[in-house]
Amino acid sequence: MTVPALRPFRAEIPQSALDDLAVRLQRALWPDDLPAEYGVTNERVRALAEHWLASFDWRAFEARLNAYPQFVTEIDGETIHFLHVRSSRADATPLVLTHGWPGSIVEYLDVIGPLTEPESADAPAFHLVIPSLPGFGFSGPTRSAGWGTHRTAAAWAELMSRLGYESYGAAGNDAGSMISPEIGRLAPEKVVGVHVTQLFSFPSGDPAEMADLSEADQAALAHLQWFYENMFSFNTLHSQQPHTLAFALADSPLALLAWNAQLFGEHLDADFVIANVALYWLTGTGGSSIRFYYEDAHTTAHPEGPTTVPTGLAMFAGDFQSIRRFAERDHANIVSWNAYDTRSGRGGPRDAAGHYSAHEAPEVLVADIRAFFAGLSSPVSSPVSPPLSTSLSSSWPLLASAHQALRSATAGVTDWSLPTPCAEWNVTQVLQHAGGDQQGYAASITGEPGPDFNPFAPSGELADAPEFLEPKLAAAAAAFATVSPHAEAVPTPLPQGALPAAVAMGAAALDAAVHAWDIAIATGQESPLTTEMAEALLPVAKQLAEPLRGFAYAPALTPHPDDDAAAELLRYLGRDPKWTA
Repeated sequence: MTVPALRPFRAEIPQSALDDLAVRLQRALWPDDLPAEYGVTNERVRALAEHWLASFDWRAFEARLNAYPQFVTEIDGETIHFLHVRSSRADATPLVLTHGWPGSIVEYLDVIGPLTEPESADAPAFHLVIPSLPGFGFSGPTRSAGWGTHRTAAAWAELMSRLGYESYGAAGNDAGSMISPEIGRLAPEKVVGVHVTQLFSFPSGDPAEMADLSEADQAALAHLQWFYENMFSFNTLHSQQPHTLAFALADSPLALLAWNAQLFGEHLDADFVIANVALYWLTGTGGSSIRFYYEDAHTTAHPEGPTTVPTGLAMFAGDFQSIRRFAERDHANIVSWNAYDTRSGRGGPRDAAGHYSAHEAPEVLVADIRAFFAGLSSPVSSPVSPPLSTSLSSSWPLLASAHQALRSATAGVTDWSLPTPCAEWNVTQVLQHAGGDQQGYAASITGEPGPDFNPFAPSGELADAPEFLEPKLAAAAAAFATVSPHAEAVPTPLPQGALPAAVAMGAAALDAAVHAWDIAIATGQESPLTTEMAEALLPVAKQLAEPLRGFAYAPALTPHPDDDAAAELLRYLGRDPKWTA
């Protein structure tokens, strides 16, 4: 089976769309003003609209988004957009973060840095996958029906496997607090833990459940009843007639702003609110996003029994208050339950302070996520692993680390015609060869077609060099994900033929890492070949290189007393670590 490509993505909204938005805001028709009990006020919407028109800088937000690696891929017939931000830490835990409505990936931008690159070496680090929900933002509009909690969870499990993560955590807010536990239900052998900001468990109707509830739990139920009586109209309409509302949301940015703003608290900064709303408007997903409620309300797939994956809750005062008695009925392995009050005192009863905790109190949420995953006993597989000191049994993470080195080196190229340390090839030829290598490994394992060119005679003619690489890496990652670490004969494109799994994966990692070095050095970048990676790859090289002299590697160069691990590996493979053009 051919795995759909992971294609690099950049947010690039046409100027014509921004100009049209400005005109629509300037020409908006306003309703008569009414008090707050009738809904979002004119004063609130006018202040946000004026900020959107006069102060909010979409291009600045777009640049912030484009500073992170983004991709799109097709899953279950729909285009899925996601950020994929890897940590530099060898012990990082893969973690998929899921937002809700009317939020978006904007919710999590403030926690990317602290989660991926913590200041303290003792704090857990994470490789982050942050998808846009189907029908939201750059993952929409959706063309098919059925994209509720279950189908989205299945898509996220597929996405994490496609990225090569066979062990990972799931975290979320709002709809993400429903989807994340469902990922654990669908893939309990892969999900090491689920962290959420709400556990949406309600009374079942059994009178015994209501006996002896604490004052705090009774207050939580009273607030829930208030919310149902005063703020629940959005849920009812979304669940029953989302398309009726979609006409207004598609035609008027003011309508979209007012409708979505009802669940953005008044204490939130205007830039955060507008960034979320603008993302919906400029992608035309105001209508498709709200269908999530309809799909969940009309689904026939209902989970049976409680979830069993370790679960942690970080709930915030002002937001939905979970009740542990009900939650333990639906989640059998709650290992962490924390409540925080980070309210500023601004905003009224409709404010729902704390709902966007990743933006409102990122340091609190990050600390809770770190503590939760640090407390789990299950080991987490990561695409960046400690060095292979005694064996190659962990070479799958090493392969992903080498793939990332190749991605990073390629992303830094500005001149594709420069010479490289690799024979007589320029940068484009090395990239073409490196991609062909990875596709060759994938083809050997899966039986799918290999590269349609000779990787050892690369033409150097690529219409889009960055676009060329990612599908090759994705294919290799997906292929190796199907290989058992204990397999004794994994097919490879090497003259040696089939090799033990650890050696085959190590060979693919070696190819990617060395060519990443070739490209980086040729283009004036820092070497991506870290000491840890080189120490892990040297045993692989010594198992494989000698029969490949003259085929893939030049004769080894004489070692130098001052060589570090990277230099030792490069000389062994016939490359001069001090090469210059």
